[in-house]
Amino acid sequence: MTTYKNIFVAFLSAALCCAPALANNCDNELYRRYNPDKCISDTKNSGFSLATTATVASGAAALIGGTIALLGLSSGGDDSDASTSAPAATQVHTTLPTYNHVGGDIDHIHLSSVMGNTEYIRNQNQYNEIRLAYSLARGFTGAGSTIAVLDSGRNTYHGGNVAYLARGQVAPNANVVSYQVSDQYDNFKSFGEISDVINNATTNGTNIYNASWSADIFANQIRNRAQIERLTGTNFINSLTNAANQNDAIFVWAAGNDANSQSSFLSAMPLFVPELNGHFVNVVAWDSATGGLADFSNECGITKNFCITAPGTGLDSPMASAAQQPLDGTSFAAPIVSAAIAVIREAFPYMQSTEITALLFATARDLGDVGIDTVYGHGMLDLERATRPVGATLVPLSDDMTIALNTARVSSTIAHQIKSKNIRFAFVDSFGRAFDTNLNDNIRVQNRGIGFERLRQDNTNRMQFGNIEMGFKSSDMFASNGFLQTDSKHIINFIGVHNSTTIGNTELFYGATMGFSNPDAAPDSMITGFSTIYTTTASIGAKYNDFTFKIATPDTIIGGNMYLRTPTGRRIDGQYTFAEHTINLATRPSVEYSVSYKNMTAAFVDNPYGTDEFYIMTKTKLYF
Repeated sequence: MTTYKNIFVAFLSAALCCAPALANNCDNELYRRYNPDKCISDTKNSGFSLATTATVASGAAALIGGTIALLGLSSGGDDSDASTSAPAATQVHTTLPTYNHVGGDIDHIHLSSVMGNTEYIRNQNQYNEIRLAYSLARGFTGAGSTIAVLDSGRNTYHGGNVAYLARGQVAPNANVVSYQVSDQYDNFKSFGEISDVINNATTNGTNIYNASWSADIFANQIRNRAQIERLTGTNFINSLTNAANQNDAIFVWAAGNDANSQSSFLSAMPLFVPELNGHFVNVVAWDSATGGLADFSNECGITKNFCITAPGTGLDSPMASAAQQPLDGTSFAAPIVSAAIAVIREAFPYMQSTEITALLFATARDLGDVGIDTVYGHGMLDLERATRPVGATLVPLSDDMTIALNTARVSSTIAHQIKSKNIRFAFVDSFGRAFDTNLNDNIRVQNRGIGFERLRQDNTNRMQFGNIEMGFKSSDMFASNGFLQTDSKHIINFIGVHNSTTIGNTELFYGATMGFSNPDAAPDSMITGFSTIYTTTASIGAKYNDFTFKIATPDTIIGGNMYLRTPTGRRIDGQYTFAEHTINLATRPSVEYSVSYKNMTAAFVDNPYGTDEFYIMTKTKLYF
């Protein structure tokens, strides 16, 4: 029995709130359900690692007198490991909620286990910069995406290391395919030949392209699209826009290693080729040791609105040699971003490329000057922020209706029955991404307020026929708001019997009533309706002179159902999915103990599901 809080003349009702959601790991049933593969063994890595920088002469006739800088490449046309097919269109994708609390859904033991992985430790400082452990602990490994590494080949030092980092520990289950655009001696194919390579990758279903190479012409030296087409060829530009349109692909480009205030002109293509807007990310390199931009890295410059920062120094991989470590370069920062995009695609496969890039930019941690700046762009890639809700949280009620996810205040009479079902449901953030949470954690139990019901009772609603009475009365027993809102007016129709007998100066009385009600749900509610609800009340007491003592069980539901329609997630095609629930509302009764003296009543209500109540009330009528 919960003790009451305060006493007010007239009435007081107190309620307890629900506890927040607990963290989740492989000991948690829900986590195991959504992440069965993560709870069999530790996430494993395979693939490549590392990258360096070099400048080589271009074989492309279109690049007049220019050079292409190999910032990070990969092998030609062969699959790196097993590919992962995309989920079926009917599969529902939800994740665990973290709200605005960093890692609030993750058990620290599980997080420590992820960070203790051998491959994670290999680049621990760099992975901690992008808060990788959180996305791994949430079960996201890049499965379902194909990353084309346009580089020198998987079996070369540069191309192999870029390909390793494109999967690495960030997205260990991504399908990484290496396509050769230069040889191991940094001799590049022509842009026309590179166009054919990109077209081939597009035909093979690539949706993420990593290009860790650039040219010695800078973004601020370009004036228009025609100039880019003269430098690279129309076919090259067409191959990029075709991939963006056909596969909703995203291109991740290394900014270059010239220590310049502007990125390479190849990193600025969306400024002059609008078809690439939302399909392109420029990447500058962060130095984890100095806590600033790497001294070799170009800055974002005029690409700042689609530029992001990622670790690009001191990286390690199984392919690294003692003579060539550490791996430094924007070459190696770029594949980390490519892998991060694969993580987002896996977690939210219904997101379009324009939404994914906007999400990466919105969730990046600000660096340098406040806001977007010409050095770091949007700031540091952050996979913790990118895999938890962003902005306003909403509950889908249909494909075209949502309501704010605010804690719903629900009458204790029905709250217990709802909570006993332990229902999980999906909500969406400002990017329309579906997350999973427990209904119980979003309900605040609210007492019916028996005192208020007594205060507003009016005998004119009753008709007496001897010891039989009938009538109707208002009740708060179905009251709730928020995404569980019901109609504010609930009427119970009743019929009952009341008897009394007198022994000396004492009158003994007892009574019982049966009632029925047809409450309505609000149109913007997960509650879709009710069956006819049947209630009963009983009371027994004694009256001696001006004193009355009574024990009663206020309206108690003995039969009837509530119907809920809860969102469960989103399909790959973006449509919401729902589940139907029938909740039996039969409940244990509250017990009301009251004592009255003339027009004043004091009562204690023992609520089995809410907090107990204590009220003092006085009622009288004025005659004129």
